[in-house]
Amino acid sequence: MIWIAVRTLRDRWPSFAGSLLIIALGAAQISAVGLTMQAAGRDGRDFSGALNLLGMTMLITTFVSVFVIASTFAYSVAQRRREFALLRSLGAGPVRVRAVLYGEALLVAAVGGAAGCALSLPLAEGLLRLMHAAGIAPGVPEVRYEAVPMALAACTGTAVALAGVWGPARRIRRIRPIEALREASVDTGAMTLGRWVLGLGATGLAVLAGYGLVNATGDGAVPLTMALGMVSIVAAAFLAPVVVPPVAAALALPAALLPGAGALVVRENMRTAVRRTASLCAPVLLTVGLSGVLAGAVSLTSASMARATAEWTSADLVVTATGPGGLSGGTVDRLRAVPGAELAVLDVAEAGLGPVSAPVAFAEPGALARAIDPPAVRGSLSDLDEGGLVLDPLAAAETGLDVGDRVEVRLPGGARAELRVRGVLAEGNWNATSYAAVPPGSAVAEAAAAAGPEGPGATFLYASAGPGTGPEELRGALEEALGGAAARVDAVGEVEPGRQENDRMVAVLGGLVLGMGLFCSCLAIANTLVMSASDRARDLGALRLAGATGGQVLRMVAAEAAAVVALGALLAWGVVIGVLAVLHRALSAGVDGLPLAVPWGPLLALTGVCAAIALPSAVLPARAVLRRSASLTGVRE
Repeated sequence: MIWIAVRTLRDRWPSFAGSLLIIALGAAQISAVGLTMQAAGRDGRDFSGALNLLGMTMLITTFVSVFVIASTFAYSVAQRRREFALLRSLGAGPVRVRAVLYGEALLVAAVGGAAGCALSLPLAEGLLRLMHAAGIAPGVPEVRYEAVPMALAACTGTAVALAGVWGPARRIRRIRPIEALREASVDTGAMTLGRWVLGLGATGLAVLAGYGLVNATGDGAVPLTMALGMVSIVAAAFLAPVVVPPVAAALALPAALLPGAGALVVRENMRTAVRRTASLCAPVLLTVGLSGVLAGAVSLTSASMARATAEWTSADLVVTATGPGGLSGGTVDRLRAVPGAELAVLDVAEAGLGPVSAPVAFAEPGALARAIDPPAVRGSLSDLDEGGLVLDPLAAAETGLDVGDRVEVRLPGGARAELRVRGVLAEGNWNATSYAAVPPGSAVAEAAAAAGPEGPGATFLYASAGPGTGPEELRGALEEALGGAAARVDAVGEVEPGRQENDRMVAVLGGLVLGMGLFCSCLAIANTLVMSASDRARDLGALRLAGATGGQVLRMVAAEAAAVVALGALLAWGVVIGVLAVLHRALSAGVDGLPLAVPWGPLLALTGVCAAIALPSAVLPARAVLRRSASLTGVRE
């Protein structure tokens, strides 16, 4: 049986090339993130932000790799039903056929895993350079091959490949030898008991994650949102065959008004080959759904934080930078000179508070208390005098500090100061930031201002209109003072100040996820369509025999690919809207008037990308199949 598996790989290598490449990319991504985390851990500098980012990236990358590899292998096995029936007719029992499947999976996983591990080192170095350029990592430490991340990546690829063939292998015993003579590619029983169990089980997990999200507080909302999105995508993928027939009929309805039978052929192809249709739309579902959940969660969370922050500030406007590093010292000086402006300038820097590191906003005594008054569980910001510190609840829990305690605050560059805790803020839907009052011109104040443009901090300010000055007049004066600086002036509640670091981390995370994990999804779209075209030579030849021209057949193939992309996109849109609706309910608990904004721009753009990949991936192989046909029946030479 192993020899048969080797011969099959040699003879059908185009069908397995995509699976091998996907496993190699998945293993490379998982191993590269692991190597990067170990390199950062060996370095003596503070890589906490980078490690948090890499942890989230590894989670999402692993999910994408597992989803794509499993669905690709499952479809590869499902499309070879006739081949397995032929083996059964030659006397091979179910156990031997399963041995062939598992042998193929092991061979592909071994080669792909080895290639992926070899690529992991340059990929890890690229990740560190990207994070260093974005200001997330303080440097680029030395990366070397490590046994643990590489073994984890190789084992993950092997386990996922075997899991991808496990379900179809269990159904081998139900394949009858007579099916080797079957001509029609009609799926019967696409929704097996195992698929029902897994689909409904994933749906149950989604319900639990949604319940947890609705009741979540603080930083737990974003991880639960991503978890809800991932299990919802899995549930939609398993249950897709249930919705394929009605949705296929609905998608073909407008085309039915056109002359010819093209719409009818597309509809019946999708309805009769349900398993193939579901497998083709799965990568589209993953690509559009995961990206939409990520983009929507970031947008909705930022909007809710901005509105929540606006409830405890008396300022009229907020000035923030549009680029990394916050406002420069020269820009702040020009803004201070604006007549009629009462400003509170905050320099946010990552500061050491005893045994931990946390973001702290440094401001002049008195100015901070006049601008904002966040709710507190002990003490208040109004009690913040010179040398005082108000802790956010996370920093208070990690340090064990309370009102009246003294703590040494350490800033980048070596500046230190001993501050007394004057209060502990309440937990809420806003950025976790502590506040410190320091005199202007002090070493700590200068170090905090310097950490903004060059370190992982930011400088921003609240502005209030003084007597005789209106908010709109002040806004125009501030915008004029900014000149060509990379900054913006917004009404309080439109943008949350101090989110430059978060925005950079989100941009890096989005780049890593979209550039690494979702590249595998796009490759899976092309690979699955190429595999489908080679398997449909008889179907395409039958259309030619029925009188269709080559152009008509190719247009039908293109229309079917577009319909499959539309089906996957509709499922993804449903997942995104459902997840964001749950997140909106969770965030609206403490915020009034929060709109539910669906990121239609990214959703439509990614759907277009999937269509741009799917159409040539379907048409070009079909064209090659038609050219290689020896007769109108589609039998190859």
